Amino acid sequence: MVKDGNDNKYRYVHQVGLYTAIPIILVAGPAVGFFIGDYIDRKLGTTPWFMLFFVVIGFVASIRQTIEFITKASNRK
Repeated sequence: MVKDGNDNKYRYVHQVGLYTAIPIILVAGPAVGFFIGDYIDRKLGTTPWFMLFFVVIGFVASIRQTIEFITKASNRK
């Protein structure tokens, strides 16, 4: 592979793409957890316990994915 001035440009674009995905992931995890938990709560009549549980699980998953994205972006050279 020939390295030229475009290599830095593509690296920058790749990192911008990773960093713009982070807010979406941070919102999507708890949102999916909310909908799953709310559905289970309505079916079982256990409001709000499953909803809270799945929101927390979604938030933890989002944080883990964000850490992976940041690690991937910082290690790419």
